[in-house]
Amino acid sequence: MTHSRIQLLDEKTSRKIAAGEVVEKPAMVVKELVENAIDAGANEIIVDIKKGGKSLIRVTDNGSGIHYDDLPLVFERHATSKIRSIEDLYATQSLGFRGEALASISAVSQVELITMNKDATIGKKVVASGGHIQKVSEIGTVQGTTLHIRDLFFNTPARLKFLKSDQAEARAITELMSYLALSHPEIAFKYAVDDNRIFHTPGKGKISDVIFTVFEPMMLKGLYEINETSEHHTLSGYISRFDYTKGTRNYQLLFVNGRYVKSDLLKEVIQMAYKPYMMHNRYPVCILFLSIAPSDIDVNIHPAKTEIKFKDDGAVKQFIFTALKKAFNLYDQVPTATFTEKQVFRVEETEKAQIEAIQDMPLPKFPEMTSQMASQMATQIASQKPSQMTPPMSQRSNHTPSPYVPPVKPEAIDFSELTQFAQETIQLETLKPLEESIYEGLNYIGVYNQTYLIFEKETSLYLIDQHAAHEKILYESYMTAFSNHTLQSQMLLIPEVVELTTLEMEMFNEAQSTIEKMGFGLEVFGAQSIVIREIPSQMGIGMAKRMALAVLDGSVHVMDDVMAFKLAERACKAAIKAHDVLHDMEVVALLESLKGLNDPYTCPHGRPIIIRFALSEIERKFKRIL
Repeated sequence: MTHSRIQLLDEKTSRKIAAGEVVEKPAMVVKELVENAIDAGANEIIVDIKKGGKSLIRVTDNGSGIHYDDLPLVFERHATSKIRSIEDLYATQSLGFRGEALASISAVSQVELITMNKDATIGKKVVASGGHIQKVSEIGTVQGTTLHIRDLFFNTPARLKFLKSDQAEARAITELMSYLALSHPEIAFKYAVDDNRIFHTPGKGKISDVIFTVFEPMMLKGLYEINETSEHHTLSGYISRFDYTKGTRNYQLLFVNGRYVKSDLLKEVIQMAYKPYMMHNRYPVCILFLSIAPSDIDVNIHPAKTEIKFKDDGAVKQFIFTALKKAFNLYDQVPTATFTEKQVFRVEETEKAQIEAIQDMPLPKFPEMTSQMASQMATQIASQKPSQMTPPMSQRSNHTPSPYVPPVKPEAIDFSELTQFAQETIQLETLKPLEESIYEGLNYIGVYNQTYLIFEKETSLYLIDQHAAHEKILYESYMTAFSNHTLQSQMLLIPEVVELTTLEMEMFNEAQSTIEKMGFGLEVFGAQSIVIREIPSQMGIGMAKRMALAVLDGSVHVMDDVMAFKLAERACKAAIKAHDVLHDMEVVALLESLKGLNDPYTCPHGRPIIIRFALSEIERKFKRIL
């Protein structure tokens, strides 16, 4: 076989290859252009796309504009105003910095750039195609920059062939625009698809405004704020109550230094913190903003800049975990049940309630719109299902209906004032600050069905599941013993010999003391084997071997997860059962034990221990109030 000699690629080919690193799909074009607008200091950004961004992407901003002397460099690779040396890569706080975006975009599209900076009296228009400037002329415009990207990948048909449908590409851009709006609530974003308004954020600096605008409005009722600061980190944002969950992790959105990122590490921390409170296959909503020194992170892994590495993973994980746990314990999160809910641990708002919540608000005055038109619009917004209210989630089938869009052209009516009135009605849920255990002050008044203990406190009625309560008490006791390495062990009648590889034997020598603290009795047995003589009393030999090998593989969390499962199983079997008769003294003892729980809301399997019925709900059923 003969090999061709190495030779330099021509400029045209190399430009197209380089463009593929930055411009893989229309959403990445939008990302680069909007981030440039943000870096230019814009407080209003308008994005319009057509045919999923394939035929047109238009981004307009009111930022500082481009200096006219810099126009010849705009479409050159590695030409940027944001860094000067390699060291700047690890200290920059701008969203863009590589100097490749416009060069890569222009290499695979027809580009028209219109800009005017604050010191100019007339604007400039630049036309480029295939990476080369074709014409520069003067044009009347306002301060800021507008970019028209037409016929994306017109000169790379192979890449165009691999794009998804117009609807799928548009959904990806909608998702992206939602992230950008969340990360910059101080900017007013106007976003339209095929001349249909998708959303318009007010740009007043409030994350809650953006959540209301880009997600279903009722989501706000399930969230509350989190704010925590340490010497090196700051965490803020919104997290869901224990009784508000989703069936997917897609609503766990993470921003680091104002940039949306994908981080398995951060999602793992969220799952760890919420795990004691969640039912199986239910996930919390978290919109979190982490601030950290730029030198402690690396976002240069991929041109898309959504992947991130932390200098100290452990410190970041511990900070976020601690912040979440602290936020959990600040408020009383006992779920308040109603007589119409199918599930206590799920927020269910009926269509009628959503319509009434918005229709009952005072209507704003629009010069172009009558009160009747506004009322009809409020009804249409409220009556949409959550899946129709522009959820920016990527894992959707191509057959998913397009996001809901008001049937009015964007130019006809500005809905931002109506949105403001709606949000004033649908406020964030106000949680009661937790000053003592949620079980303090409960007055025992009886039992229902020999399963649910009945208590009253102030004007509320409480039910406690006696099995779930005792199960959680036992579970936390077992977990404390496991953490303190005081679990009992059992001697094997026939010791178990385990063959190990050379690498595993080296790991065993390092981890032996750790494994033994967890209830194992182990000895070296020959050159490449160990013998297990004792195992934790709550597991069989098969599980014990798997756990020991998991530790040798460095997967300590596997042991923790398995042990937690086994201890939960043991607690379930040992706990008081439904229909077991408890004497009053036993109820008092149970209640005292509940006051000492670290996680007092759910059993180890995520089922609620305690629920509340408000007096107003009961009186409504008796028609005392309407």
